[in-house]
Amino acid sequence: MRNSMETLAELQRQPRLLAKRYFLLGLAWVAISDSIAMTLPPGEWADVYFASKGLLFVVLSAVLIYGLQRRAVDRFLQSRSRLDRLERSYSRLVDNLPLPCFVVHPQHGHILEANRAANDTYGMQAPAGRIRRLADLDAAPRLALPDAPGEQLARHRRADGSDAEVRLLSTRLRREEGDVDLVVCLDITAQLHEQELQRLRAGIDPLTGLPTRGVLHERIGRSIRTAPDGHRMAVLFIDLDHFKLINDVQGHPAGDRHLRDIAMRIGAFADHHVSVGRFGGDEFIVVMTGLDDDDAPVRLARDIRAAVAEAVCTDDFGVAGTCSIGIAWWPEHGADADTLLSAGDAALAHAKQSGRDRIVAFDPSMRRAATRYVSLVQGLRQALAAGRIRFRYQPQYCLSTGEVVGVEALSTWHEPDGSEVKASEFIPVAERSGQIVELGLLALRESLAQLGAWSRDGVYRGPIAVNVSPVQLRQHGFVDQVHASIIASGLRMDRVELEITETVALHLDDELRTSLIRLAAMGVTIAIDDFGRGYSSLSHFKRLPIGKVKIDASFVRNVDRLTDSQAIVSSMLQMAASLGIGTVAEGVERIEEARWLRDHGCDAVQGYLLGRPAAADRLDLERSRTLDPPA
Repeated sequence: MRNSMETLAELQRQPRLLAKRYFLLGLAWVAISDSIAMTLPPGEWADVYFASKGLLFVVLSAVLIYGLQRRAVDRFLQSRSRLDRLERSYSRLVDNLPLPCFVVHPQHGHILEANRAANDTYGMQAPAGRIRRLADLDAAPRLALPDAPGEQLARHRRADGSDAEVRLLSTRLRREEGDVDLVVCLDITAQLHEQELQRLRAGIDPLTGLPTRGVLHERIGRSIRTAPDGHRMAVLFIDLDHFKLINDVQGHPAGDRHLRDIAMRIGAFADHHVSVGRFGGDEFIVVMTGLDDDDAPVRLARDIRAAVAEAVCTDDFGVAGTCSIGIAWWPEHGADADTLLSAGDAALAHAKQSGRDRIVAFDPSMRRAATRYVSLVQGLRQALAAGRIRFRYQPQYCLSTGEVVGVEALSTWHEPDGSEVKASEFIPVAERSGQIVELGLLALRESLAQLGAWSRDGVYRGPIAVNVSPVQLRQHGFVDQVHASIIASGLRMDRVELEITETVALHLDDELRTSLIRLAAMGVTIAIDDFGRGYSSLSHFKRLPIGKVKIDASFVRNVDRLTDSQAIVSSMLQMAASLGIGTVAEGVERIEEARWLRDHGCDAVQGYLLGRPAAADRLDLERSRTLDPPA
């Protein structure tokens, strides 16, 4: 192509070059002919020379002009031949592309050429003249992509009448007859459909089909931002009383059926101004917008309470349902979504503390708890951004050897003034606000980095345990995120333990259960934390890939003295041993407790007796701990 362009440029210079050479030939001929004339003696030959001198010049000029023009024509023909070959190759390439391609006039958008795929997809050839411009294909306004010059999103109408979402990729081509645009149409309908399905799945609770907390939080924020003057709104927090009894007595399938029944009954109140969602567990939330009657939320709460009371779970025997409801109004009780939701949550908490089965409206006296929640949400956001979340590590010791066989990572929040917010206070806030996802990922990455440092220094090469929230487990791509983090750290999969609480394990749906199975298949150990607090049996977890259980500290405390605790812990240890599940006793503070646990088959202990949580540089992970006095 470059050689062809150079030949065309030389051809354009040919007239000037021809004139220049003709001029030089003329000057040379005058000089030479005059010199020759001076050397010739007068006579016949001189007369012949002067008579033929002009004819000789004409002949020489004709030869020169012929040679130059012949050369120029040859180069032009060669250039044209190369251009023709390039254009034919380009045309074949574009025509054989499986994507619709158009050559379009850059100013008025007329289609100059279309490849075979464009003809097949859009029916360019029938009926004749139906599609003349690229805009004739549009079924909706186009959307320019600001971060991608030369790209647009469009919806095109296919020849069969269906619509396709397409990405238009255009580039400017320079042609001899003028510039044109080459436009390639990339069909992204399937990709956008899958993205929309994922977005919908993320916003819909899989058990009840109701919107999730995040979706309703977004709706509340949007309603606040777009509310006209005088607009009012209310939120109702609904908690099912004694729902755990259904799970414990009749099993989780019955509990799930009851939740779906309740969701259907509460969801029946949804309309243009009422949105219903599942806040999590056995909690539901109702958002009422466009209020013109202050008593409307209270009346709705009474109707919901009556509908819940009609729901009866009858597998073996009936359990009548009651609920507690807290109500908060906007803008009186909260200027933004977080404050409003915290007020409704505080009203619900007051309803439950007051004996349940009642409706409580938010009162300013409850503001302290709501304000504290909002303060923690905002403070945690700032602490995560400023790097004030740090980690301590507590070792787990083998009861038979005294060696460190595990380390648990524990989050700590340090304020600039040196104070510390307790994990028992900010972890529940992080779960309710959704910040647990960022916090959990930070804990995983920091723990893996610390374990890698210990391994390189030869200090500790055992597993490290990280707590995982159900919010994280439900996050799209969580399993892949864990896998990628471990791979990036260079550690083996079996050196990572993920701890979930017993309560979470008891309420797993198929989606979360699948996530745990995938993690275990990768080699990650799944541990049940606070085991026994939910009064469940290990037999409940037959369908889960459990590798370890951590016996709750409430059963371990004074286990050497209390016969009831001994009976419970003994049964836990025996069942775990029969199932091949490892055991760790939490909260061990007395050596007598540790010795009793060792003598009854417990594998390891964790607690203040042998090791308190500490920063990584203050841990002694190499020294063994003994439970027996020296001989």
